[in-house]
Amino acid sequence: MNQFRTNRIFLDSETVAEQLRSARQEKKLKIEDAAQKLNISRKYLEALEKGDFGKLPAGIYGKNFLREYSVFLGLDYNELEKIFQKEADIMGDFPRNKLFSRQIAKMRYFLAMPKIIKNVVISIIVIICFAYLALAVKTVISPPYLFIENPRSNLAITEKKINIIGIAEAEAQITINGKQVLTDANGRFTERISLKNGINIITVIAKKRYGREKIIKRQVLVKDE
Repeated sequence: MNQFRTNRIFLDSETVAEQLRSARQEKKLKIEDAAQKLNISRKYLEALEKGDFGKLPAGIYGKNFLREYSVFLGLDYNELEKIFQKEADIMGDFPRNKLFSRQIAKMRYFLAMPKIIKNVVISIIVIICFAYLALAVKTVISPPYLFIENPRSNLAITEKKINIIGIAEAEAQITINGKQVLTDANGRFTERISLKNGINIITVIAKKRYGREKIIKRQVLVKDE
């Protein structure tokens, strides 16, 4: 069965206050509940429902309250605003020559401050968490630190043995030409290897458990004496 939504038809004789009050009562809403949901002071909603427009803030704030309240109650704001302005002009309660009410502006700003501060704090915490997570991921997947003190690049010697000396990240696993070597607590290592006549390529690899490899190669030329 089709359901039809009925809209209340207000007579021209009904004032803005009567329409607002009747619409709220039809929804079985307490005025304090409406004020809480709209984040508008109860005294302004009461002023609207009593037609006491002199208690509303001047300029656009008063009309903003009317718009928010009428939309909340399901009323036609455009029609309601016309009646509102006529009534305000007749009663002379609603000044039109002021765009802002400084007192109300300050009050609304004060009421909004806790939400602003809370949102700023939450945003900062989220940014810090993402930054920490990004740094942690980078630390895990990035290649470890590796520095070779000896031999230097393109070294030419006559001896058939040489000490490979270096330092790496403490948690890294070190291999020299495929052979794993031990490091001390600071990541330093020393390994003596044999060479052959001619060009020798020494490959030192540092690798963490989940990260990428860091590879350093040294070319050493062994010449006959």
